[in-house]
Amino acid sequence: MKVQTNLSGLGVNLVTPFNQSGEIDFPALEKLVNRLGDSKIDFILVNGSAAEASLLSFDEQDRVLAFVAEINDARVDLVCGISGADTRTSVQRVSKMLQSGYVALYADEPLPRASSSSGFVGHFRSIAQATELPLIIQHRSPLKDGRSIEGILQLLNEPGIIGVVESTGDVALSGEIIRNKPRGTNIFCGRDVMNLPLMALGCDGVVSTIANAFSDDWSNMLGQMQFGNFQDARSTHHQFAPLLRILETEGEPTGIKAILNHFQKMEHTVRLPNTPVSEEVKSLIYKELAHLPQESVELLLG
Repeated sequence: MKVQTNLSGLGVNLVTPFNQSGEIDFPALEKLVNRLGDSKIDFILVNGSAAEASLLSFDEQDRVLAFVAEINDARVDLVCGISGADTRTSVQRVSKMLQSGYVALYADEPLPRASSSSGFVGHFRSIAQATELPLIIQHRSPLKDGRSIEGILQLLNEPGIIGVVESTGDVALSGEIIRNKPRGTNIFCGRDVMNLPLMALGCDGVVSTIANAFSDDWSNMLGQMQFGNFQDARSTHHQFAPLLRILETEGEPTGIKAILNHFQKMEHTVRLPNTPVSEEVKSLIYKELAHLPQESVELLLG
């Protein structure tokens, strides 16, 4: 029997603030979670792809999960993430990790990357069978054997798997998955620059990194799309599109942390092998921030 969930809409791919010593900055994390919990978002993905979760120890990941659940205090739904790893490690991790306060589990693509669709399916099926939480899976790039659609749809028919975060950027592939997904499952767009086109194709929601900073703008854009107000949604997309393209050049956590640091919300510290954005990219980010609507900046400053 298929697990049911109402998870949809705007999810925030939560970043993990670090202090200047490279340790988790819990005061900054508390402020971020409080701001998001009081905004228009629908759910928060904790320890997702923007969180540098693979660079946190399991103990640090657990501390973040517990801390965010306590600070959130059931204001918005929470999704519990595990970083990409081999199947055995992922299954062991899921069977032991903290899940209290979370409505679903998110699992990134395995490392090393699956060599075939059967390996891809087997990885996520094993994780789904090891947890009581409904599972959302990550799809970053087309499978090597060219059977992405078959593999994704096969997984979406598994009883414990409820959705896919689609991050390939392949509009045709994403559209076919959206058209053929089983009833009771949801497709989320995992790349901010693709949010508007995939929502137009029928995506059920997004898992957004830019929403760490501009959550209400992104919530408004999704709402406009859902109610058929494409003109205003396009306007929001075009205002942010140059910034979104720049943020993709050096990775999810680095760019968004540069923005949040610019507005004094956290340090721009990341963990190796990540490095802070280059001075060239930082200048481009600041230039595009100056072109955003004043009300968007004021909301972030407030």
